[in-house]
Amino acid sequence: MRAIVFDYEVVGTFHGEARGSGLDSWLGNSSRVEVELNVLRVRRVGLLVQELPGQSVSVVWEPILLIEELGELLCRFHEGPRGEPWRHRYCTNPAVTRDGYCRVHRGSWKALYERCAQGFDPACLEAYRLKPDEEFSVYVLDYGGSRVKVGLTQSWRFLWRIAEQPHVAAARVYTGRLLDAREREKKLGRMKLTTEGAGARLETRLRLATGLLSRLRERWERAAERLAGMLAGLGLEGSFEAYAVMPRSTSWLLSAQRIQDPVWLLGRQLQLADYWAGLLAFRNNTGVAVLHRRLLQHRLLRGTIKSGPA
Repeated sequence: MRAIVFDYEVVGTFHGEARGSGLDSWLGNSSRVEVELNVLRVRRVGLLVQELPGQSVSVVWEPILLIEELGELLCRFHEGPRGEPWRHRYCTNPAVTRDGYCRVHRGSWKALYERCAQGFDPACLEAYRLKPDEEFSVYVLDYGGSRVKVGLTQSWRFLWRIAEQPHVAAARVYTGRLLDAREREKKLGRMKLTTEGAGARLETRLRLATGLLSRLRERWERAAERLAGMLAGLGLEGSFEAYAVMPRSTSWLLSAQRIQDPVWLLGRQLQLADYWAGLLAFRNNTGVAVLHRRLLQHRLLRGTIKSGPA
């Protein structure tokens, strides 16, 4: 299992606006922020599956899995056309580094960029030298807390990246080359209202995001206004395009069984039913079980997989 893919339907576009606070606001001179929040809902979900020894992947929609054995982690390196992950080709070597790369690819552009995104600035310069024309986006993500997360991603991966994280809404605030984008990310990340990178723990962000979604009850104008207020609080101004990638159903977010050890999956027939915030929701004959994609992604799995009904 190399990646999660999904199709989506558009729920709607919702407008929110806010003005900056402080003395300028009192004098009537504060900056104005407008947010157009595009809310998307997962329509069908699939996995990109690589069958060794081949390097190519194929999409299995609405997959039904029967995993018999968990194997080693394989190298994360892959390359292919931007925006078409189903056409990418993946390395077949075992991973040997802590960040999941083999000896051949631990110095690759992808490995360097990921270290850059994690805050190791010397890797940013090396990655930029290898791919000076690659376009990146800086985003501000509301996960339901008192602060927002600032992140960096390849521009074509923006929606995929948002879908991997606990979120209510996320706005793209800058697009450009890697070094400039990283500087923008660092500048925003130093502000009191933000947390750069992981910041709050995943479980905390999950709890806060699901809590806010429950309180909002799909009143998305309020989510757009909240995000606009946070952007204004960062001193940003202008109009911003924002997105939320929602699961088919939110009912399982609070009630599903949370699996922490992938060994639980062995010998059980499971259908991938939903996806949000990097969480895979599997349906079996006893209900819905949820585990994070990191427990299975890039791991050698022995078993069977087939497409099931939507």
